[in-house]
Amino acid sequence: MSPTRRRRKRIRDSSEKASEEQASQQTSKPALAEWRWRTMPVFIALSVGLFVGLYLGMVATGTGVGATVIFLVVAGMLGISVSRYVMRLLMQRGIIKPQAKRR
Repeated sequence: MSPTRRRRKRIRDSSEKASEEQASQQTSKPALAEWRWRTMPVFIALSVGLFVGLYLGMVATGTGVGATVIFLVVAGMLGISVSRYVMRLLMQRGIIKPQAKRR
């Protein structure tokens, strides 16, 4: 093997190692933020999505006893979430005052 050919092989080997290192660095993703799933905005989004989905499903396919019961449960979830949001909005605007916690 000639000296120039050996030199080319060394250059290729080192460039392949560098490309492997870059590939391993690119595949490591940053850690995801810790999400709190049991919060009111998540509950509101869930109840609105379920309500709209069930309503559109009932319009498209018709109703039955089971669908009506599930629809009423989801409508109750939507009512709870909307009332909680409205109460918080009214407290922020100073229309109503928050009550002290009872012991």
